[in-house]
Amino acid sequence: MLILDVGCGENKRGDLGMDIRKMPGVDVVASASNIPFRDGTFREALAFEVLEHLENPAEALREIRRILKTAGTLRSSVPNIYWCGRILRAVLGTKVEATHTLHEHINSWTICEIGHLLEHSQFKLVDYYYEDTGPSKRFKLLFGILRLNRIFKALTNHQLFFSAKRL
Repeated sequence: MLILDVGCGENKRGDLGMDIRKMPGVDVVASASNIPFRDGTFREALAFEVLEHLENPAEALREIRRILKTAGTLRSSVPNIYWCGRILRAVLGTKVEATHTLHEHINSWTICEIGHLLEHSQFKLVDYYYEDTGPSKRFKLLFGILRLNRIFKALTNHQLFFSAKRL
């Protein structure tokens, strides 16, 4: 039973890594909208930090669904639009550092919107959680001391992780 890491970059997490350019960790060079595998090949697909970069994420989700076995699982993550660092930048009108714009995020969603996107692509949202995986260690330390990270998970965590089952 294989796991495909769609948009793996240099950090492949599954059995096979796929990305749009060749680099260490990439086994297959292909687009998420045109995955070169037969229907039902994989039991699980990973798409961490991928969907926000795509012009048509629903098309990619339908393609991921196609290559998953019946009841296969998609595990994914997107930036959390409720993260307080993002909100503070908007409120304060702070210029975004070049490192943030280099990532070319062209989409963002709430968990409700992710649920609708998944449903439209014939997935069922199974689980979700917020976690901080970014470079915001100062925020994480402060929120931990004040215990805000337990009360306001959506505000204090940089990433939204979710899993879905293929319908």
